Amino acid sequence: MEKFYTAEETHDTVEVCKFYLENKCRFGDLCRNRHEGENTEKMVKKDVSGKKTINKDTEKSKKKPPMKTAADVIKRIQWDRILPKEHFVIGYLGGFLGGVVEENFTSFSWENFDIQHRIQYFKYKNERVWDKTERKDIMFGSTGSEVGIVEI
Repeated sequence: MEKFYTAEETHDTVEVCKFYLENKCRFGDLCRNRHEGENTEKMVKKDVSGKKTINKDTEKSKKKPPMKTAADVIKRIQWDRILPKEHFVIGYLGGFLGGVVEENFTSFSWENFDIQHRIQYFKYKNERVWDKTERKDIMFGSTGSEVGIVEI
């Protein structure tokens, strides 16, 4: 059985982290000892044995949302009738030269040619709508983009 306690309730039972005082604590929020200056409203989860663990909801909120893959973008371009294929350009890592090569989406035969792992970005009407290195996704909005592909 698990019970949630506020940091105030555990204040007297958990000692101050000596490494935190020296700015050397490597455990951060997962540290079993108290870090002075923490938000007193932060919820701490204790299991039956009394060990302190981090609340999973707090841990998930620090993670970036997953970005749609290049394969997802290709499928959308192929099947979405609103988006004309001839307006898309793909930037992918070239062969031996190693630089980024741009080609029209319609110049590829997607059944026989697999460059999905080398794709760096997609452009729609000369604007990047999906970019792997910048974590930009206007095609689906998976990275929190407020502008949609239809608005371009």
